[in-house]
Amino acid sequence: MLALGLAACGDDAPQQSGRTPAAEVTVTAGTAEETGGVVLAEERLFSEDSPWNQRADAATVDPDSDRMIDRAQYRIGVVEDATGVRTVPRRIDDPLYINTEAWTVPVVAGGEPTAVVCRQAQCGDGDDTVTLTIPSDVDPDPRYDGWFTIVDASENVAYDLWRARREDDGSISYHYMKRWSLDGPGFQEPGQVSARGSGLPLFGGLIRPRELEAGLIEHALAISIPGPAQGSFVQPASSTDGNGETTSVPEGARIRLRADVVPERPRDPRTGKLVPLTAQQQRLADALVLTLRTYGAIVVDRAEVPTLYAQRDVTAGLINGNELQGLTLDDFEVVDLGPRYDYPPTERGRNR
Repeated sequence: MLALGLAACGDDAPQQSGRTPAAEVTVTAGTAEETGGVVLAEERLFSEDSPWNQRADAATVDPDSDRMIDRAQYRIGVVEDATGVRTVPRRIDDPLYINTEAWTVPVVAGGEPTAVVCRQAQCGDGDDTVTLTIPSDVDPDPRYDGWFTIVDASENVAYDLWRARREDDGSISYHYMKRWSLDGPGFQEPGQVSARGSGLPLFGGLIRPRELEAGLIEHALAISIPGPAQGSFVQPASSTDGNGETTSVPEGARIRLRADVVPERPRDPRTGKLVPLTAQQQRLADALVLTLRTYGAIVVDRAEVPTLYAQRDVTAGLINGNELQGLTLDDFEVVDLGPRYDYPPTERGRNR
């Protein structure tokens, strides 16, 4: 069990700033069912010393944390007008959202033997057709980059697919495949790519259903931010698709919910109205807050608003996605970064 001092997201007491130096309410993660039994969370992915499995509550704050967090909230857009093409930064103040259906990852295991076929000449780890067991009723969604993860428990590996789709003959085709060892480190050497722009696993840092039911998430979460730094990354990322300012948070950075933050009651950013939470949503929101304080979140990608990822198709019945809309990026801090790597690679290799 993990226990950490925090305030419940749905506290009826008004909060002016969302912060207090004395958050004394204790929430214990890991909740017994009515039967008296304890719901067991999914097994931990990757090795014990994987960055995904390292606590961050005692990690040092990076000296440039405030500046990086500020810059990370600027999304860089391209505007074409009479003067030509120019880039325009736009500040994104939207709160944290959890994807449960669109732009998140289905993870499948078992099912029917299914041909998995590359549609290109080069497809990463999948240049040859392979046969994997996949449920016949779970498909990739091409509208959202066709993200799809297939677990092969017999080999203790998982396959991430990009631009995957179900064909008329029942096969799964794709543009790119990355094979991951489930007991490996969960990241790659600098310069390597994957189905994510950061080079990290699609399924790394996912919020999974059994973890939610247990109220116990013992790994870092995956987070996307509006403006990750362009041109550089830090490990555990191994590449980047960041297009934000160079002084922003790089992909691969770990951000952690500040110890002095008491989450506001969630509000709909479009209407400004408070979001009512059920008792279950409140309990699960508390568990997620605990995780963000203890393990933090690793920046894996860019998104229109700050975004966490829950496993597709199996978590929407537990959470709606708006449970943490009382938090913004300003409530986080960047833990001490390792060396920055240039991307694409340059002769000097590292920025610092």
